[in-house]
Amino acid sequence: MEGQERRSIVEMADTKTILLDPKDNWAPKAQFEFDASLWSIPPTHRIVHTFQDTKHKTYATQKDVYNLIAKDLVPHVFNGFNSCILTYGQTGSGKTYTMMGLYDPNASCGGDGEEGIIPRVSNDIFVILKERMEEEARTRSPQSLTKFRVEVTFVEIYMERVRDLLDPTLRHTRGNEKLQDARIRQDPYSGPFVEGVTKYEVSNWGQCCILLERGSQHRTTCATAVHNQSSRSHAIFQLTVIQEVVVPNDNKYALPTFKTQAGRINLVDLAGSERGGFQDYVKESAAINTSLLALRRVIDNLTERQNMLMEMAEAEITGKRYQERPLPQVPFRDSVLTWLLSDSIGGNARTTMVATLSPLVKNYVDTLATLQWSSKARNLVTLVKMNDQAVVQNGMAFHAGALDKSLRIQRQNLDSLRETLRAKQEAARQLARQTKALKTLLNKAHSRELAIKKDRAALIIQRTFHRFMFYKKLEAYELQFAKLRSAEKNDNTDNTGLQRIQKVAEVREQAAREELKAMEALTDEKAAAVAKYEMDYNKRAARRREAEDRRAQILEAININEVLRQYGEKRLQEVAELRRLADIEREERELSAQKLADMERVIAVSKTIEHKLMVVEDQVRLETLREKHEQARSERYEVLRTLQSLRERHRKVTRT
Repeated sequence: MEGQERRSIVEMADTKTILLDPKDNWAPKAQFEFDASLWSIPPTHRIVHTFQDTKHKTYATQKDVYNLIAKDLVPHVFNGFNSCILTYGQTGSGKTYTMMGLYDPNASCGGDGEEGIIPRVSNDIFVILKERMEEEARTRSPQSLTKFRVEVTFVEIYMERVRDLLDPTLRHTRGNEKLQDARIRQDPYSGPFVEGVTKYEVSNWGQCCILLERGSQHRTTCATAVHNQSSRSHAIFQLTVIQEVVVPNDNKYALPTFKTQAGRINLVDLAGSERGGFQDYVKESAAINTSLLALRRVIDNLTERQNMLMEMAEAEITGKRYQERPLPQVPFRDSVLTWLLSDSIGGNARTTMVATLSPLVKNYVDTLATLQWSSKARNLVTLVKMNDQAVVQNGMAFHAGALDKSLRIQRQNLDSLRETLRAKQEAARQLARQTKALKTLLNKAHSRELAIKKDRAALIIQRTFHRFMFYKKLEAYELQFAKLRSAEKNDNTDNTGLQRIQKVAEVREQAAREELKAMEALTDEKAAAVAKYEMDYNKRAARRREAEDRRAQILEAININEVLRQYGEKRLQEVAELRRLADIEREERELSAQKLADMERVIAVSKTIEHKLMVVEDQVRLETLREKHEQARSERYEVLRTLQSLRERHRKVTRT
């Protein structure tokens, strides 16, 4: 049984993860494909590889995991975008180690150490922050410098309750006995947040690690059948980068405009779904499983909703018949975890999920469930927008700024689509060049085959002619020999009989020598011809196989070209639609600016008693305009979500 336990039920190759069935002689049970599959078990580990004698010589370190998963998300936080990283898997599979690892706040970070994702993200944030501050100091005046601020919060969700792990009253204590429950509130702009949570402003990555260590001491843990110190709560470590800059005002008597931009990254360490080690923890395990099941339902409903919107958009574009169905409601409020992460899972965030697996036989069922659900969650696509907040004196100016931001995002999306289209066109041209080269090679191989056939026919004719000439010479020698024998019989009395006999013997010897020489030449010629024919035959067979392989590649490339052509046409349609939306946004902006100018002229002229009544009417009209704008913005976001879903489906079709 010890050998069975040490066998690996998981194998990985590039982006594919293969699950082996121990009950079926370790044959492949299922294959899953993800954006990346990382083997993190060192070669020195005592584990038996059973699939195709696979032995990994290298393994993914903490640095490799971070560079692939989280490193590219950090710069987007400074551009006002939200990000989220979740670790999902059973207890003991490496979730907490992947997210936190081993770190020393007094040492450096970023090398080949065992620091996890959270310490490395904290370190990279301050590295980028230092670079930006130095660049602004060189290029901007002191009055226009951007003020940066980094804030940290650390909460856990235990038994469907949110608790602040950085509560100052817990600073000199350990355990979770004195943790106080917090409440979740909903902000119309920034989404759900924890009310009254402790926020620390940090200035370096070491302070982040100190806060991480302090909060981890108060997390809820217990011994399970798999791990002796398993995390029994969901932990959310949040880093927020806030940038504030003063925008100069053309009117020197007006109040200045403060533009604030905030981007945050949520680093989530989910709890495992196993039961606790004792009967007292049954309720705790039920609460954990409830929140994880709610997370799965949310992902499933979001995926189904996305597929329905994609089908609806495809029907509108192609003109196909579509049976209207009500869109499924996403149950974010079924669990505290899904409610708090609703903005990250199905809203405004670049979300990455890390699924951790156990290679042991006893964890086969949990590993299979993790792979199946992770494969389904991979199909979910979120629409990300920039966080941009401005505090201004005039409400209409803020409205114009929002329109500017929307137009800027539309232009960024348009540029991204153009870049993707150019890349696809370049790939199509490269495939066309390869197809042309393969056709040229195929024609050359066909020409060489025809030349070999001609040489073979000429060789056969030459051998036949040589054989015919040899037979002719042999007949001539036999005829000459017969004449000499007849002359010898008829002239027995001749004194020169002995000379005739000698002459006949010489003629016979000469004929025998010539015959032997001709036979040797014919044998050598035959052997050379056979060797040359065998060599030519082997070359022709190799060239024929090569030509067949190239022909298969050409046919596959032709199919790819057709798919790329269709994809390019659909991309052009999407670009045209985005241009139309950008024009609509521009017109709305001009209309808003015109209304703003009209209102200023009315205020300048109206200084009578009726001024208050007109102000009240203008406020009512302004509220109506705001409602219309909110409705238009909601419709635009719905259209963008549909287009994003359609692009994702086209990307899948292109991959397959």
